[in-house]
Amino acid sequence: MKIKTISLIIVIFSIISCKKDKEYPKYVELQSGGGEYSLYIKNGTFEFLKTKLISYDQILTAPFSEGKYEISGDELTLKSDKGKKYTFKIGNEAELIPAKMDSLKDLKGLFPIQILHNNKMPKEMGRLDSLGRKNALWLYFNEKGKVINQRLYKNGELLKDHYKSNIVIK
Repeated sequence: MKIKTISLIIVIFSIISCKKDKEYPKYVELQSGGGEYSLYIKNGTFEFLKTKLISYDQILTAPFSEGKYEISGDELTLKSDKGKKYTFKIGNEAELIPAKMDSLKDLKGLFPIQILHNNKMPKEMGRLDSLGRKNALWLYFNEKGKVINQRLYKNGELLKDHYKSNIVIK
């Protein structure tokens, strides 16, 4: 009886202590809801950009941080080449929620607008509204780049799965 109890405790402890890293796309393009920030993750490295509206017909986008990233549990940490550190919680659908930010106060969250397969072919892409919710048509691709599903969203709510549109991807 004691051996079974000890074995059960060891198994439970092993399961609890093995904190599994959350899978996150190797290649993803994310944006903030208002489009003020963009983040590109490329197989172990990142590039963080800020977009400024200069005038009604002029937009300036400039990188302000780049470096390497790490994933631990449900956290993604960006470590810039200049010593800055940005920590995000990984939310549903690869959303990044700011946890600890060096020099960024107004960032509410980053949402993927394009995720690529490991072979760098598109996996999913679409548009977001100003609050970072999926909006309009989202396309989903297989690893060969063929559209396998189209979903229509409005304000983050799925209106129609397997939506048929006239869009042709070449």
